[in-house]
Amino acid sequence: MLDAGLQDRVHTLWDELAAFEASQGEEALLHLLRTVAGMVRAENAYWFGAVRLADADHDPLLGWRPGGIRYLAPLPDDTSFTRERLKSIERGAVDESTVAQARLAGTYRANRLCDLVPADWFESATYQGYLGRGVHDSLSVGAPVTPMVESYYGFLRMRADDPFTQADRDVALYAMRGLTWFHRQVLLSHGLLVARAPLTPLERRVLALLLTDQSEKGIATALEVSPSSLHTYVRDLARKFGVSGRKGLVGLWLGRQR
Repeated sequence: MLDAGLQDRVHTLWDELAAFEASQGEEALLHLLRTVAGMVRAENAYWFGAVRLADADHDPLLGWRPGGIRYLAPLPDDTSFTRERLKSIERGAVDESTVAQARLAGTYRANRLCDLVPADWFESATYQGYLGRGVHDSLSVGAPVTPMVESYYGFLRMRADDPFTQADRDVALYAMRGLTWFHRQVLLSHGLLVARAPLTPLERRVLALLLTDQSEKGIATALEVSPSSLHTYVRDLARKFGVSGRKGLVGLWLGRQR
């Protein structure tokens, strides 16, 4: 059970997230990561969306694949590291901690590395790769939104000999547990909940502006594109989400999923 002071901090965070506009999804996500990282004394944090592509019992990850990732602060060689991790997943070379997470899919959970792997894993090449990027421990929260889509929030301890505690785990779990609506919006904004394909960075920027009260002419001016180009972006976004135009996109953020 959290003490009263921590509970109040979490409840304040929930109120702060609710005050962000629909168009401020990126800012809200970073605020969540930054605030919870402070609560659990983590130096860095990240979010990623996971999508289950198929029911694949023979697959070590049961069909789950990362669909997008956002770090609070960059880590060394982020791009190349993520690319190599994806390649290794497709080759079936998946480390034990990742497999353990996939096996827990569908449950709301928080785990430290030591909760997921045996002690000898910390002598493995995988853990040495963590250390090479300055990461000494990790605390992750898995938040299922649908049977096929989940949000993960990770918190990274960048200092040696100071692993996350059970109390840290309880704080992270409690902070995320009351935010199903928020997890849904983050996944929506990255095209991972109901869209036919993940959104590009430009599409996410266009979408954020479409969720404001700006006119399409004003949005085109802000993006420095022609009105006809903006119309193409809106059309393509609507097709990805399977809705009809801007009103249909706004409807998704109001909870009217198809």
